[in-house]
Amino acid sequence: MAAATLPPGCPGPRRPFGARRAALQLGLACAFALALPTSPARAMELVSADFPALISPQGRDAPGPLGDFLILLGERTGWDLHPHFYPFARATLMARTGRQVLMAPLARTPERESQYRWLVPLFTQRYALMGLRSRWPNGIDEAVARQSKVLTLRGALSTESLHKQGYRQVSQEPDYEHILRRMGDGSATLLYGAIPVVTGAIRAAGQDPRDWVEGASYDQSEIWLVGSPDLQERQVQALQEAYERLKRSGEHQRLLQRIGLQPGSGAGSGSGAGSGSGPGGL
Repeated sequence: MAAATLPPGCPGPRRPFGARRAALQLGLACAFALALPTSPARAMELVSADFPALISPQGRDAPGPLGDFLILLGERTGWDLHPHFYPFARATLMARTGRQVLMAPLARTPERESQYRWLVPLFTQRYALMGLRSRWPNGIDEAVARQSKVLTLRGALSTESLHKQGYRQVSQEPDYEHILRRMGDGSATLLYGAIPVVTGAIRAAGQDPRDWVEGASYDQSEIWLVGSPDLQERQVQALQEAYERLKRSGEHQRLLQRIGLQPGSGAGSGSGAGSGSGPGGL
């Protein structure tokens, strides 16, 4: 027998108490789920390596001039950019393959162009051979240097640069502490690196830069703040706009004065390859 049709406005059949309670519980659960906050965005992380006198976790001025500048950049964009420190090769890998990772300093080269988001140029620096004056009292002879054991930073592009110049005994170390230790024990006679970084490492090790002599310089590179490939355009734009504000306020110039360098020639647009004359060392 067909169910009777109720007149308009009449209430339908009452649900059993258990069914109404279940429906009420389901409704409350849905409302609670909708009220929960969405998962927070992954926090931005800034990674770097220990480059004394530039950016370092140690010393009275930690995290150094570049560290201070990057923290200030983070404050202008609402991100905590206090640097986390790793060996250089690992820091570059994290920025290349990680998520929401920034890294500095890094030399911009054609080989690296597609591996990172190039955010803002920081400065241009020169690279050179350096050796202890006691071992090179008459200066560093290039012909002799090409037959000598030279140390570079692991993960840097200095090794490739030296190979192109005819150097064959090139070894890599994870940081400048290991490089200077090997220079001191005589297992290597030369190092090749960025002049301000090497000088800072020498001072941090308690040595006098005047006890060192500079040799040939084969290249210079523009140094950048880079990001992992997953960064969104709005994040890139926010960093670049904050960087331009820091330039206008004089903060970027103060950074350059603290590390003894002049501004690089690159623009803050993040497009195009760097203008350095070679691959450099970072």
